[in-house]
This record gives sequence, structure tokens and C-alpha cells, in this order.
Amino acid sequence: MCAHKNGSMSVSVPKVEIVDEHGATAGDKFYKAGSTIELKCVVSNIPQPTGYVTWRHGSRTLNYDTTRGGIR
Repeated sequence: MCAHKNGSMSVSVPKVEIVDEHGATAGDKFYKAGSTIELKCVVSNIPQPTGYVTWRHGSRTLNYDTTRGGIR
């Protein structure tokens, strides 16, 4: 015998947007090697804010605590 209970479940799907220094959505862009760029990750539609975001370039984790942050 199998007992089933009816119910509902709410699932929030986070919305993630990467924006540039002007607040515009950062799509596919090309930058000159050695250029400084500023990107911000805006996460919304989450029940509890996270304290951090991990940035990656390929398989490398980026360190944004340094002067330039950066990828080389």
C-alpha cells in the first residue's frame, strides 16, 4: 500500500546577470590585452543572499583581492 499526500512546493530559480562598469549587461565583448575591465555579478530571486561569488576563467578561480584582481 502506498500513501500519497497532496501538497505544493515552491522553487526559486536564481537570476544571474553580469554587468559592466556602466551597469549594462555584459555580453560577448572583446577587450585589448592588458586592459582593465570591471564586471559585477548581480544575483536576484534568491530566498537568502549569499556572502560571496566565485569568479572563474576556464578552470582557474580568479583572485579579486589583489590590486588588479586579474587574469593573465
